[in-house]
Amino acid sequence: MTNEDINSIKSEIAYRIYNSSVQKYPFAHSETNNLLPRKFLDELLANWPKSDEFKSNIETSSVKVFDKANDKHSFNFRHQICLTDDKEISQLKGERINFWKNFAGILNSKEITQALVALYSQALLRRFQFKNPSALFTEMKYKTRLHLLHDKTNYALGPHTDNEGKVVVILIYFESDEEDNTQSSFGTSVYIPKERGFVCNTGEHHERDKFIRVYSAQFIKNNAFSFCRSNNSFHGVEKVKDKAVERKLLQLSLYGMPSQSN
Repeated sequence: MTNEDINSIKSEIAYRIYNSSVQKYPFAHSETNNLLPRKFLDELLANWPKSDEFKSNIETSSVKVFDKANDKHSFNFRHQICLTDDKEISQLKGERINFWKNFAGILNSKEITQALVALYSQALLRRFQFKNPSALFTEMKYKTRLHLLHDKTNYALGPHTDNEGKVVVILIYFESDEEDNTQSSFGTSVYIPKERGFVCNTGEHHERDKFIRVYSAQFIKNNAFSFCRSNNSFHGVEKVKDKAVERKLLQLSLYGMPSQSN
């Protein structure tokens, strides 16, 4: 991949992010179609890691559960590779490691960070109580973490707001729903709590029956779902029970804090 190729891919991804439409209720979120250039997407799928190069959520300690001996726990059906962790990305074999390092560099670039911050600028201004939009770039420090994810049939995530250090999260889907019925979509779901005014600043996972699902993103190849993290950004993944499904996706988590913070 040449520098010209990399710059072209960055520009196309940033263009689509900048021109996405943000839904404001119940929290700022968006869907972006055809996020990645088609030729690059084909190359990405051809370089998808082997199953034994992934580790489960519980193996990586990214999700804590009390009964680690329970290998049927719904969290344990998500497997991942952190592309921004040198030790984890070194698990990749052959030429694939170079491809994923290049892709990580693209998504970790200033151009993509600026596009995501600009897309959710209004929500971020409220969160950090800045008056001038330029402060989101001049008075903030950002860090990106990237995870390749491979979910198995019984994987599920209860409604949660996410880690409080995150500012924006984007999920890029690499497979498609077998059905067009959005009620059975395997994409990320948006929830509102049944208890009026309920918020959560810890990011812990809550019981599904205490929430109402109001929306599910379409799990369509090259579709992307993103949101701005807040204390009411409840989202999750519905468990698929009626058929064998595997979800391939990438999660970009953008962390941020004011520059003067330690």
